[in-house]
This record gives sequence, structure tokens and C-alpha cells, in this order.
Amino acid sequence: MTIKTRISFKQYVKLLYTITYKKPVMIVILCVALVMLLWILGYYLHFLPVPKPAYYQYMTLVLIILVQPLVIYRTIKRNYESNNLLKETLEIEFTKKEIILKGESFYTELTWGKIYKVVELKGWFMIYQNSLSAILISRGSFKTKQIDEFKQILQSNSGLNLCLQKE
Repeated sequence: MTIKTRISFKQYVKLLYTITYKKPVMIVILCVALVMLLWILGYYLHFLPVPKPAYYQYMTLVLIILVQPLVIYRTIKRNYESNNLLKETLEIEFTKKEIILKGESFYTELTWGKIYKVVELKGWFMIYQNSLSAILISRGSFKTKQIDEFKQILQSNSGLNLCLQKE
């Protein structure tokens, strides 16, 4: 089975923000921001009996709500622009034994035994080569019956760590 795929910057940003803000530590940080916001609004709108917010509460809120997303965006942009694999159109062939990746500037063959794990998200498949590096494939790159065929290939490799969505 062969597919062609290309990831736009917009798709990449949306995917990485989704992955980032689903992490438990990020959820906790956002909850802290929400508490700070409620405290500040509660004080100034007089609907909560709280002491006057200190400057560090304003700074915490600004860092979490403005600075953090901007830093994440800059990191995503720098990573996308420096990685040719992300910007190139890829032709990916899946067999029961291996993945063959062909780009405009590279050719790679990976056996399924060297794959760390495969994760399925709402609109994506992520084939991790290690805990940080993944081949990203949009579900839109697959034709109608290819997703089922791809999942069959994945499930035929018994040692593969799969995190597929339940249907």
C-alpha cells in the first residue's frame, strides 16, 4: 500500500498545539491560570472575597496566557522550517515487514521492529521512531479503504506498541 502526503505549516501547528495542551502538566498550568484569572476578576468585580492580587499573580497570568503559547509557536515554526522531511511531499509505502519513505531529498527504509510505537489521533497517525521523533501522516492522505488496510498491517506486527482509537 502506498500513499502520498504533505504536511502544511497550519496542520503542523494545530497538531502540535493539540498534543502539547493535552499533557497533564499543561492542563495543571492552565488550571493555575484560570484560578489566577478568577482571583483577579473576583477581586475587581467584587464577586469573590479575596485579597488584592499581588504583581506576581498578574505576571503568572501573562506568562501562561500570552508568553507560553508564543514560545511554543516559535519553537514549532523553527522546527518546521529546519526540517526538510516535514516540508517535503512524501511517498510512503507500507508492507507487512517495513515502511519505505521517499522524499524529494531522501530515501529511508524502516522495519516495523525498529518502530517505537504507533499512535492514532482524530486526524493523524504518528509512527514514532523513538520517544521524540515521529512520521506524521494525516488521515486525509489515505484513500477510503486504505486506513483499514494500514491498521491490518499494524496489527499483523505482534511486537508493535499500538495506541489506536476505538471504533
